[in-house]
Amino acid sequence: SDTMGSCVFFVGTYRDNEVQIGHAIFDLLQKLETSNVPTTKSSLTGLDRGDLNNVPTTKVSLTGLDRGDLNKMVSDSLGLYPRICKSLSDIVFQKTKGNPFFVLEFIQSLQSRGLLQYDSCQKRWVWSADTIRAEEITDNVLHLLSTKLNQLPDEVQLLLKVMACFG
Repeated sequence: SDTMGSCVFFVGTYRDNEVQIGHAIFDLLQKLETSNVPTTKSSLTGLDRGDLNNVPTTKVSLTGLDRGDLNKMVSDSLGLYPRICKSLSDIVFQKTKGNPFFVLEFIQSLQSRGLLQYDSCQKRWVWSADTIRAEEITDNVLHLLSTKLNQLPDEVQLLLKVMACFG
């Protein structure tokens, strides 16, 4: 049979802080990495050892931003020198642990709640580090996003729920 035209591209993701050693994903990765016989068999009902031969894999590990990179990101976003926004960047790093997505959501939430404001007299963004530091702001991205979603009109929330059923 002609298998040259048969290709599968699979992308799998997992959060290494949520999966313990011994999880099936690690067994699958090991089998993919250590196999050495060309794949000749395919199955839609499940994988067996014959399915996992000679499969090239690429692992990409994504980590959070370090303090310096996060400071540069905040500096670029606010149009300020890094030394000026270091106090804000340090707080953002502490609250977000450098997760780039959470950093953006967090900064947007600061702005929308008036904790980060543009001062037209100074012609720059201003904030009170002490006020932001004292805020009880969640360390959980899902909580921040669900709070944002709960602020949407009921009709929009219903539409999002229905659309989520379709993927």
